[in-house]
Parts: sequence; structure tokens; C-alpha cells
Amino acid sequence: MSMRKSLAVIALGAPLALVACGGGEKSEAPASTPASSQAAAPADTAGGGAAAKGSASISGKVSFDGTAPAPEKIKVSADPYCQKEHKDGLERKVVDVKDGGLKDVFVYVKSGVTGSYPAPTTPVELDQTGCMYKPHIVALQVGQPLKIVNNDETLHNIHPRPAVNPEFNIGQPRKGMESSRTFDKKEVMIPVGCDVHPWMRSYISVLDHPFFAVTDEDGKYEIKGLPPGDYEVEAVHEKLKTQDGKVTLKDGEKATLDLAYKG
Repeated sequence: MSMRKSLAVIALGAPLALVACGGGEKSEAPASTPASSQAAAPADTAGGGAAAKGSASISGKVSFDGTAPAPEKIKVSADPYCQKEHKDGLERKVVDVKDGGLKDVFVYVKSGVTGSYPAPTTPVELDQTGCMYKPHIVALQVGQPLKIVNNDETLHNIHPRPAVNPEFNIGQPRKGMESSRTFDKKEVMIPVGCDVHPWMRSYISVLDHPFFAVTDEDGKYEIKGLPPGDYEVEAVHEKLKTQDGKVTLKDGEKATLDLAYKG
């Protein structure tokens, strides 16, 4: 069966598919729903209640030394809406480098954090727009709402495939639809895909503390509010895997930690 015919079948079968995936979402945002039956609060490893943030920070640049692979060319002609949005097709840079800086790297404090940090109530948003997920790398805390929005006039779905959190699959057939979910366990770089448009990819990272960042187009990042201490920092890229570094912070110190991948 051709891709065009497959999409037609998917569109006609959308109501049934949505029932199978938990039902269609209303256009207004519903109350946040845990990804499992009960969300667990972050562990208080210090035993003294919620920890106070500090005044130290870590910033730096994640670089790529080598020749980045050519952008991935994506054909979107199977969906007329996506084709209209991208008449010349799509290109995706899996390794996105600008002046040596590497974009879309998840940088977080891997060890050294003590105490518990309650999740913010402000949602982190994942948009489906232009037949792509935006942002490409999503980061939030355990228990913090993830708001999923369809900004396209075509059927999308968000289908994370976690290893430790429960899997879910939400269909959104209409523009303006919103859904909300939370994660109850920490997990780094959960792959996310759209079953309708297989080129759509994103990654969700969930931590039990707020000390993380995603590199910008220049490869720069900053992690603020750290108390004094010894920390291990890890950088994770979807293709290039990980780089690690260590830093010791004093109160109010602004430390620099650069990390580098080699091609």
C-alpha cells in the first residue's frame, strides 16, 4: 500500500485509533494527568525537606570537533498539509553545528545534588507545528506538567517510548487541541515519535531536580541556582551520546565547564 493510501486509511480510522490510544483530547486544556496512576514526589536525599537553591552556576559551551554529517532530507509529500507547509521538502540536521558549537545537547547535573526540589506548576510546552516537534529537546522535572499542542491542520500524535516511565500515545486530529501529562520517574532522553509522520522526532528528559539546560544554536548552556558542592555534569546528544565533566562550586561562584565531542 502506498504512503498516500496509508494516510487516507489512517485519517478514516482516526476515531477508532484515538479510542485505542486513550481517546481524542478536547480543544481546551484538561487537568494534568500522570503518566501512571500515581506520581511520586522527588526523593529527599538530605532528609530535611525541600532544599533551598543556591547562588552558584555552571556555564559553558558544548563543541563538536569534526565534520558534521550532511542534513537528512525528508520527503513530506505523503501528507498534503505537510507538503503545502514545505514545498521543497524538509532538511534536518541531526548534528547541528555552528562555529563549532553543538545545538540541542541536554546538559544536566548527574550527581552531587542533595535534598528535594518540588516540581514547578508551570507547564513545559511541546508543539507540533510545521509537521515537526518543537522544541527538539524537552526538559522538565518529575511531576511538572508537559503541555502538548497541535498547531497544524492535520492529524498528529505524540508517542513517547520510555524505559522506566509508562508509555502513552495521544492523538490530536485538529488544530488547537491540547493535552497534559506528567512523568513520575526521572529518565533522560526519552524518544518521542509521531506514528502518522515518521520523520517527526523529539526527546524528553525528566529529572528530580531543576539543574539542567539545553544548548542553544551556538552550543552554549547555563545551569543556575546551585548550592556549593562537588558536581558531576553530563552532556547527552541523541547521536553522539555522552560527555562528562566535574566541577567544585563555592557559594556565588560562576564556574565554566566546556565539553567537547569529536567527529
